[in-house]
Amino acid sequence: MKKLLTMLMLLLVGLTAQAQQKVLVQGTAPVEVKMVYFLGDPISERSDLDSVACVEGKWQYEKEVTADRTVVTILADKDKDNPKAWTFLMADGVSSTADLATGTVTGSKASIALNSSMRRLFTLMMAGEKTQEAENEALIMMRNAVMDNLNSMLPVVFIPLIADEMTAGDLKQLLNPSAPYYNHPAMQAARTRLDLLSGNSPRSIGKKFIDFTMEDTQGKKHSVSEWCGKGKYVLIDFWASWCGPCRGEMPNVVACYEKYHDKGLEIIGVSFDANKEAWLNAIGELKMPWIHLSDLARWKCLAGQIYGIHSIPSNILLDGEGKIIENDLRGEMLDAKLAEIFGN
Repeated sequence: MKKLLTMLMLLLVGLTAQAQQKVLVQGTAPVEVKMVYFLGDPISERSDLDSVACVEGKWQYEKEVTADRTVVTILADKDKDNPKAWTFLMADGVSSTADLATGTVTGSKASIALNSSMRRLFTLMMAGEKTQEAENEALIMMRNAVMDNLNSMLPVVFIPLIADEMTAGDLKQLLNPSAPYYNHPAMQAARTRLDLLSGNSPRSIGKKFIDFTMEDTQGKKHSVSEWCGKGKYVLIDFWASWCGPCRGEMPNVVACYEKYHDKGLEIIGVSFDANKEAWLNAIGELKMPWIHLSDLARWKCLAGQIYGIHSIPSNILLDGEGKIIENDLRGEMLDAKLAEIFGN
């Protein structure tokens, strides 16, 4: 759930497209509401705020927006600090109606699905839900919203969050060249996942590791073949000091290392940092006792390019022969897999 809720904070960031389109929405609100506000990303783009007056509980908004305004967030003045009360719709040019008293929308099928999913996700987030049941609910909800709206741009909103949990069948259906979102950059996560499941990625299960060489924290060069394929299980962990989710996950990785290292687990940390001091400080702060490598090239990291790493945290688990047996294990999944290998 930590992964989902962390990424949710980036969910509404403007997305690349080519043209302009209209937002057409009218609605109602409680009579005490005087202003209704509109924005794309309520987390990091409040400067993009727009507004209209609400008179006797009624308001209307019509505007040409750039096509990267995929999502429109609507909030009444009294609810500006309560995300659970916000309403959402797709900026797809379809005339919509929003009731800010009940948080419901009518209009395009995609807007209805987006609003229902986003309001529930924000409720989970604000409630601090971190159970497996809450995570499963969130994943199922987003997956259903995507698969039921493949003729709209809605998939670009949720795919970066759920691609790693989707089946090959879903991904093949999703990646239809005639779909309106097919060439959108947000779909890279789905393509990467399908390559993994289809055996077409360097990280696919059963593939032999690809060797690479980088410098350690002292500037000494090491190749991962010094550890991989030598009889021990090896976790190659891709991270960076500037990556909040990476830092949030690291205590779990440390705990797994302490639990399983003596049983045969090695970890190789590969950093996407560019600043050596920040890299070294993070290793110390997070108490990461394994070998660390980096070429300080950020997203041009050699290992990242070799293995097709487009987001972090990410990892690859190798068996004693140096063959890949799992990818992107985090939280309880990492400990469960290692317990399966080594025993509790």
